[in-house]
Amino acid sequence: MTIIGFDIGKNEIIGARISKTGIQKEVYCVVNGKKEIVSFLRSLKTKYGKLGISVEATGQYHRNLCLACLRLDIPCWVLNPVITKQFTRATVRKKKTDITDALATARLALQKQGTLATKEMFSCLKKINRVNYRLGKMYQVLHLMNDVFSSALPEEKEVIKRLDNISCLIEESVKQINVRIDKEIDKDLASLLSSIVGIGPAIARTLIVEIGNVERFPSGKELVAYAGLDPKVKQSSMTNKRNVRLTKRGSPYLRRALFIAASIAQRHDLDIKRYYEKKRNEGKTYREATCAVARKIVYRVYAVWKRKTPYIRSEEEKTEEKKEKTRIKQCFPQEKVLT
Repeated sequence: MTIIGFDIGKNEIIGARISKTGIQKEVYCVVNGKKEIVSFLRSLKTKYGKLGISVEATGQYHRNLCLACLRLDIPCWVLNPVITKQFTRATVRKKKTDITDALATARLALQKQGTLATKEMFSCLKKINRVNYRLGKMYQVLHLMNDVFSSALPEEKEVIKRLDNISCLIEESVKQINVRIDKEIDKDLASLLSSIVGIGPAIARTLIVEIGNVERFPSGKELVAYAGLDPKVKQSSMTNKRNVRLTKRGSPYLRRALFIAASIAQRHDLDIKRYYEKKRNEGKTYREATCAVARKIVYRVYAVWKRKTPYIRSEEEKTEEKKEKTRIKQCFPQEKVLT
């Protein structure tokens, strides 16, 4: 197989073809456009037959190349930027140019590094959901700013009205986008994930969009690492320091959703609550204990998703839940208890 590594830029891409031993053979420069890339790859496929492409993940700039490879049935390996940077730093001269970066991606592909590109990796749902999250944050900030402004200058009714209108528009946009995402995702899967305590429709939506296909993870441990919830391990001589910090190598959107699910579950799930209290008794802070709970939630998500069966709570948990509802009714007889 002929391997060509690419360094992606906003306007152009630089490619480097290597031999089976990793020696540079040829350099290419192509405009980063859909038509130009497809035409270029077709000529390469005609010339070399069995072709492999490697590229570093660079935001959305590598999208055109990966989609063109999928269209032409050319295997394309997407490399994590962390790996390519470590590879470059390992060189003696630490030379960094577009060509050396392209060579690095090609040589890493030769070592079978990277993830094979699939259509699911470039789904629009992930982008839309992330934009929707940012819009939600904007709504919260704007709402708080409006409260501060209206309390400071209540006579500026026109400005307050405009800020209210903007907030309403953003809120309506968020709702419409959520409806659109719900139409695209698997409703049965969302229902299964919602059976886990702490996970509601919004968190289930984020989990489905961010994880994509759970089959690509051999076990729950790999899914924990994908979410960036695995602890770093530092070892020197006879000392071995564990649980110092999280790697945080995965999606921050996925990690945030799992953290929220964990904070909810540790208040309403008996098993999770005991696990959380155990971690706090060990001297863990709230954040550390909640991250440990989030890892436990990930394993539940993996099991439910993999087996296609809902999460079943134990009889002890159900009994405790009934007792808690009875206690709340006795303390607040006029309040309704949500079921």
